[in-house]
Amino acid sequence: MRTPVALCAVTVSALVLGPAAIAEAPAPPVGNFGGGALVAPPKDLFGPGNAIVGLRALDNRRLEIEATVRGKCAGGDITARTQLKADSRFSVKGSGTQEPSRGVKVRTTYTMSGAFTGPRAAEGKLSATLRRTAEGRTTTCRTGSISFSARRPEGTIGRRGAAPRARYFGVTAQRGVGPRRPIVLRISGDGRRISYALFGQQVRCSDGTRSIGLEAPRTNIRIDGNGRVSDRDRDEIDDDATRTNVDDRFEATIGRDGAKGTFSLSDRTIDKLTGNVIRSCRSGKIAWTAAP
Repeated sequence: MRTPVALCAVTVSALVLGPAAIAEAPAPPVGNFGGGALVAPPKDLFGPGNAIVGLRALDNRRLEIEATVRGKCAGGDITARTQLKADSRFSVKGSGTQEPSRGVKVRTTYTMSGAFTGPRAAEGKLSATLRRTAEGRTTTCRTGSISFSARRPEGTIGRRGAAPRARYFGVTAQRGVGPRRPIVLRISGDGRRISYALFGQQVRCSDGTRSIGLEAPRTNIRIDGNGRVSDRDRDEIDDDATRTNVDDRFEATIGRDGAKGTFSLSDRTIDKLTGNVIRSCRSGKIAWTAAP
């Protein structure tokens, strides 16, 4: 931000003025920032008001944005490109349509604004209206105003153990269309558990398809005395003619200055009549880093 320069009249013979000093605009941010918002109770991780946000700051003040927001009736994806202003602020609005499953369409109309508050931090607000159409019926819901944060983490941990009620924002090694996929974590009131978390993910499947979406580890995962977290979630989903076996893992090391870890997702869908594997999907082992 420029600082006003006060001028006063003087006699030329009494004083020779050098060039006026002009405050330079702050250097534009660069790189991948990630985070989002966690506002719903743990029992409803994918409920309204939750969001993940990925930002990618490029040269010439170009900015790529990817986000997923949740309303009561559906979730919607946001993809946008814009230019940062001289003070590192940005704003976008628009709409897009996704088809999360066959016969289901979601129209997302959104507004988003924010600012980079430093070389490694951004804050902002977003809101969206979601229109979900399935089997000829349309349902509309709104996210309300969501305040989000994003960070470009350095990967430092600091003193082991999390501060009570801390939030960590960061990025994973997976990339969407532009920005790296984001992650956001919330620490419990006593600082001893990850009360809940959300991250963007993508898996590749044996039939050549790719699935992209939101994922969450189990709620209230214990943080041990060394700041470490290890969680494995095995589940079986019965869908009449098929059975899907899910095996998800989430690991973390939490410190006062940051957090890092890995996740891996896999599932196998089996024909219950023949026992044949219809499809299998895997993410591989994916690293992530985050900062408060």
